Amino acid sequence: MFELIFPILLSSLSALAPDTTSPATNIPPKIEAFLKLCETNRRGAILQLEYTLRGLRRQGSQPDVVRRTMQIEEDLRALRANAHPVVPTLSFPPETGAIGRLPRLSCHVDQILSDDEMLIRCYFPVKMASVRNFRARAETIFQPVTFLLRGVATRDAHEGADLELEQVFEIGGKYTYKTVDDRSNTVLILTEFDMKTLEPYFPGRHDPPSHER
Repeated sequence: MFELIFPILLSSLSALAPDTTSPATNIPPKIEAFLKLCETNRRGAILQLEYTLRGLRRQGSQPDVVRRTMQIEEDLRALRANAHPVVPTLSFPPETGAIGRLPRLSCHVDQILSDDEMLIRCYFPVKMASVRNFRARAETIFQPVTFLLRGVATRDAHEGADLELEQVFEIGGKYTYKTVDDRSNTVLILTEFDMKTLEPYFPGRHDPPSHER
């Protein structure tokens, strides 16, 4: 999964180039919490790629193995340089104030409300324990969650369609609307998170640990 998403993370965050300015001391709590999640995500990605790389190096020198090895080595260099935050995926259950990407970078359009508002449905992977043949095992189910997506143009969207959205989103307040059977339903509001707000806090905050250089 990481190998599919990582190039997107790098390309979409290219505007956040590192600089030599001194780090800010008063980091807003929301930004500090988000950066901690990004750092956890970065370290986890490094461990995963290092594990994959060790397996590839045991497979010999076939052309496809060599190409994949070179790509992973490049990804590891970028991760260890720590020039850009590695954005996590929103987790389940979604909570107000959370920042991240949509699960699987996609959503289903349920209803278009205006030029920049629509009701969307996202599917969160959730680990569940089950018992089969008297043995416990873990399985993944996909839990649907409806959001009001606000601030994203709907001109190219269609009700019933699936959209790929690579932006980083923030979960805001709640929105209540009437359903077709005249019942009230309340959903969380998604808005695009401006990654430029990280610029005073992320670049130059710290050097990678010595074992990652």
